[in-house]
Amino acid sequence: MATEITIIRHGETIWNAEKRIQGHSNSQLSENGIIQAGLVAEALAKREFDVLISSDLERAAQTARIINAKLHLSHEYNSNLRERSFGKVEGLNFEEMKARYPDEYSRYKARDPKFAFPGGESIEQLFKRVTTEIETIARKFENKKVLIVAHGLVLEMMMYKTFGLKLDDPRVFSINNSSISSFYIGDDHWFLKEWGVIEHLVSLNVLNEL
Repeated sequence: MATEITIIRHGETIWNAEKRIQGHSNSQLSENGIIQAGLVAEALAKREFDVLISSDLERAAQTARIINAKLHLSHEYNSNLRERSFGKVEGLNFEEMKARYPDEYSRYKARDPKFAFPGGESIEQLFKRVTTEIETIARKFENKKVLIVAHGLVLEMMMYKTFGLKLDDPRVFSINNSSISSFYIGDDHWFLKEWGVIEHLVSLNVLNEL
């Protein structure tokens, strides 16, 4: 037996559109992101869930509230489902980061698992935080259907865990705003059911995680 976890990446934000690094900083949903959240709510209304859990960062929380206006689930906020913290570079775009912090930028692009921007967290720390919390949720809601609204790198860590990928391996899959992915998790086994469903967004421009 396993818990079915369906996870949604939050709708597009203003900083997504501007290609700025968000991390733990808050950027409001763009007009496009609000539309995306409404469309994913319509798609999810055709499914059944027992509980809704979202990151407490506003872009995920707002997306979850839009979804829950349709689903009417019990809604929990969870700070362990936050995006990776990028410390001092939050709010910058990639060109600004590269110009101001060239050494740190190189280690970031190389996916050094132990590297963290000052005030931020490493990929290793993110992986441990996310996978530990997802397994805690799976145990708490054993054999139930859980809906989560979180962030691109949370989804990335779940995929790396599921397929046993090395944290410094380059990512070879897309993570779109307001996409739908599902996993079965139980007894320390992770299985992917579906990944990156965006049929509900076909009329919109969707953005990959930076």
